[in-house]
Amino acid sequence: MSIAPALSRPRTLLAPDEAFHTFSSQAGGEVAAYVKELGNSSPAARVDSLDVDLSGCPTFTAEVEASRAVIDSTAHFIVYDRISGLDSLRDQALYAWLLGAALGRPMVQNTDGWRLIEVYDRGDHRTIAEGARYHQTKQGSYMHNDAVNDVDPIDYLLLSCGQAAHLGGESILVDIKTVHDVLTGHPDVLEVLTGDFWFEKRGMSRSAEPEFFRSPVIRYSADGEPLVRYFRTYIEVAHEKLGEPLTERQRRALDFFDAVHDQSSVQYRVLLGQGQTLVSADDRFLHTRTAFVDRHQPREIDIAVDRPEDVNRCMYRIWSSKQPAAAG
Repeated sequence: MSIAPALSRPRTLLAPDEAFHTFSSQAGGEVAAYVKELGNSSPAARVDSLDVDLSGCPTFTAEVEASRAVIDSTAHFIVYDRISGLDSLRDQALYAWLLGAALGRPMVQNTDGWRLIEVYDRGDHRTIAEGARYHQTKQGSYMHNDAVNDVDPIDYLLLSCGQAAHLGGESILVDIKTVHDVLTGHPDVLEVLTGDFWFEKRGMSRSAEPEFFRSPVIRYSADGEPLVRYFRTYIEVAHEKLGEPLTERQRRALDFFDAVHDQSSVQYRVLLGQGQTLVSADDRFLHTRTAFVDRHQPREIDIAVDRPEDVNRCMYRIWSSKQPAAAG
């Protein structure tokens, strides 16, 4: 049954109520105060270079911790609503950085060591197939998860909205368990998807030459739950660069896999509004975005000086790993 969203919520299909969280006024006040403090003390520093001390935000961290089970065990995603008082693009980036730190340890996403990536169309006209990374383009319809260009998986994908598109730009989410339920009826396809494919360390390799690794598309957790690593274009390009094109059997299996997750019956749709943040369990979800129209011609965005109303669709992406358990 569809849930009719409140005005402060993004539009979704079939999303349970637990997949939305509005922070209490106490938690929001803690975050807004700390964001202002960080902004005033380090106005020119990269957001992801700042050390975070959340001891002054106990209500906020408690609410994040209380909602963690939704991401880990039930819906596998959550949308945190905007926090009032965060009005600038940099304010929103700082809030995203705090949330990523509250969830765990933000991870490096490129060879420059950046742990917060600004996601917007750079307008350089390179396609993903030509080597651009997804966050640099406005291309849609590439179903994927983010842990595809490094061997180590990530626990949480965080996407925070600094500015929404003029039109479109919905996030489409597919829980791999739902897809796996379909694939169990097609063991020949599942057999191929649980075998190894080549992946490229695109944007992550420190070598002048491309680096690759092998991984299945579908693998399983210690308790038998299906996990996913997938970005078809990255896989195809990796196989071509290595001189090992996909076999006909692999291609047919990927075609079947694409057809399954392209069905609306397995999809959630989330349209983030300015200030809202989506967090998903990355290795349990595939995602993509719909086509969108921007307000302006593409250009570089400077979150320190640009105002939200003057920029195109702009998101902040963080990969977060769960903190290791404290020694007892």
